[in-house]
Amino acid sequence: MSIRTKLILFILLLLAVICAVLTLLFSHNEWAAISSNNQRKNLRILLAMSEVCSEIHDTPNKSSAYQYFKAFLKTPEIIKVSCSDANNRVFMEDRYYSAYPQPFPYFLKTFPPPITGIWKTKNDNGVEILEASLDTKKRRGSKITTRVEFSAQLIYQEMDSSLRQASASFFIILSIAFALGCTGTLIITRVIFKPIQTMAEAARIIGGGRLDHRIPVTGSDELGMLAKAFNEMAVKLKEFDDMKKDFVSSITHDLRSPVTGIELCSDIIKEFVEKHEYGKIPGQLFSISEHSQRLNHFIDSLLEISKIESGKITLNIKILNLEELVNRAVQSFKPYAGQKDIKIEFVVEQDIPEMRGDPDRLYQVLSNIIGNAVKFTNSGSVNVYIQTIPGWQKVKVCDTGIGIPEHEIKNIFSKFYRINSGRQGYPSSRQGTGLGLFIAKSIIEQHGGRIEVKSNPGKGSVFSIFLPA
Repeated sequence: MSIRTKLILFILLLLAVICAVLTLLFSHNEWAAISSNNQRKNLRILLAMSEVCSEIHDTPNKSSAYQYFKAFLKTPEIIKVSCSDANNRVFMEDRYYSAYPQPFPYFLKTFPPPITGIWKTKNDNGVEILEASLDTKKRRGSKITTRVEFSAQLIYQEMDSSLRQASASFFIILSIAFALGCTGTLIITRVIFKPIQTMAEAARIIGGGRLDHRIPVTGSDELGMLAKAFNEMAVKLKEFDDMKKDFVSSITHDLRSPVTGIELCSDIIKEFVEKHEYGKIPGQLFSISEHSQRLNHFIDSLLEISKIESGKITLNIKILNLEELVNRAVQSFKPYAGQKDIKIEFVVEQDIPEMRGDPDRLYQVLSNIIGNAVKFTNSGSVNVYIQTIPGWQKVKVCDTGIGIPEHEIKNIFSKFYRINSGRQGYPSSRQGTGLGLFIAKSIIEQHGGRIEVKSNPGKGSVFSIFLPA
């Protein structure tokens, strides 16, 4: 069962419960109102008849008041009226009709009597009769008792009819409201779930490998924001997929080159052994050692990534002199810079105090940054500056190389990211694995520092390393 179907069933069930509760509340309140009206009507009849009995008692020969009562208070519920004095002598009595049982189904059979007078029910030949009596005292101390007998069945029938009429209108309105609620539920769920279904379909398509698929953003509401975020995620997935492909290509190249070199050296050594030219073997062994070091360096980089991501990388903090550490890194790249006819200089702008840090890790960072500057500089110079600023020791590496495009700067510290090798000046042979800057940034951040980059394509780049003084 889909989520939409579940939501529709839930809302319909909720509407049904609300309708049932409203029906119960309406029936209870409406019946209470009808009962109250019936009480007032019957009480008015009893009080009016009491006035009639008083007048007849005072003027026995005049019954105009009773004729008026009988003419204008025509209610089919009245069976009998009577008036009696203090000696229980009936001086006026009139029976309207003889009641007989009439089967009639009605919802409720309750009649809360008024608080004025005495109200009681009795059974006469199977007919339920509601008898009301009221005592009235005259000026001379005499007492008059007025009795009115009502047909309880007719009272209930009238109340039930009133309830049915009110309920009919209520149920028509309630049915219209329920139908509108169902229609609104279907429309709302369709409006909400259509884009969700579109996103689900897009997720299936992207999961199938079509990373260029996008969802049309049709609004600025939450669903529109979700669609926009989904498209941004798809863009990132596409970038990561491209990075993965580049990384696999890089791994293939980085692994194949040294392995091929080792195989060639091994074949050459076999030939030397067969020809008994043992003096040429040490040179091939040296080549095998270089290729092995390249493999080990690559494997070490992958292990570094694993440690960083698992949070297991640890720093061996010591007191160190950053000036000496930078100078050692610069000196290590002078031969490489000399081969490319590039000038590399180290400038110390002031006395550099000692600081705390992991010398091996920091040297790894400096070697990566300075090595990249030399590698991507075809002509000109690489200058390394070190200075102390309030709260920080700053190392700045400036080169006159090919630079970094502005839109690439935000990604160069990402794992496995490499600047597009299809661009002029970025041949594949000069690309690394895309791990060096990611590792360098992680190490600097572990020291509580940061790396900043500024670059101008075609003119060079500036990498600034800030470490807590």
